[in-house]
Amino acid sequence: MKKIVCLLFLLPLFAMAQKVLTHTVGPKESLSSIGRLYNINGRELAEFNKLDYNKGLTLGQVLKIPATTVTPDAAKQPVSVKIDLPAKAEPPLKNIGVPAKNAKPLYHTVVKKETLYAISMKHNKVPIDDIRKWNNLKGDALNEGTKLIVGYSGTAVAEQSKTATVNIPAQKEIKEEKIEVIQPTAPPVKKAEPVAVTTGKATNFNGGVFKKDFEMQAKEKTSAFETGEGGIFKSTSGWQDGKYYCLHNTAAPGTILKITNSATGKSVYAKVLDLIPDIKQNTGLLVRLSNAAADALGSAENKFICTINYSK
Repeated sequence: MKKIVCLLFLLPLFAMAQKVLTHTVGPKESLSSIGRLYNINGRELAEFNKLDYNKGLTLGQVLKIPATTVTPDAAKQPVSVKIDLPAKAEPPLKNIGVPAKNAKPLYHTVVKKETLYAISMKHNKVPIDDIRKWNNLKGDALNEGTKLIVGYSGTAVAEQSKTATVNIPAQKEIKEEKIEVIQPTAPPVKKAEPVAVTTGKATNFNGGVFKKDFEMQAKEKTSAFETGEGGIFKSTSGWQDGKYYCLHNTAAPGTILKITNSATGKSVYAKVLDLIPDIKQNTGLLVRLSNAAADALGSAENKFICTINYSK
């Protein structure tokens, strides 16, 4: 039996349910820059998350943001609640791998030096492979001003679920209606995982699947060599498919680097995703490798000396 609920009393309940917001750290973000987004001092933000302010942040780390720091303009934004709809309701569809019949594309205009990785992070971490498929991209290079499809929104009959998200404007008088309210549940806060090397899981891919791409690039362009210290970031990619990735400040995104461990003499071929985040713990690093690639290099430490060869 459906409950009769006055929506005028829902808004305070939702405000109480969500006392803490979250923010996922992106490239080059710091405690200070994130604090400015939410009107809170960077040191206070570090203290709220029980972090050492001087150690900086990790790419992908999730921070808790005190709800009391949200600006008045942010507080006026619509509040989303879930209600049960009739079987023939038509909820919006977003960021789906296969567009619905009546779905409409959502576009993003590429800015200068923007990468597929950065665009994915801006649009709810939509898979990069989906962006490539929707836009018929064969590589990772992007041109400034290009309009890319980053998802779809439209209407389709919801045959398997009657639940949809409805926006209720804040601070407005709402008439009493008969609805069954599904109590919203705050998403779990993901703990940032420390940079570490996982060993004993990777299959030997003889340097990785990007080796042929490296050889093709080497035929067409001039070679460059660099030597310095390498670091590691944790990733699920590469352990079972041989796809190794890295962060590098000189080579363009999509470039394949040949990285050789000076201690073991082993080499891997890794694709550049983006720049190395400008934070204290990355000072002096030449490259950051996925942990599967570091494992293939035989590196037992979080930092190691390496030589890089790539085409530019």
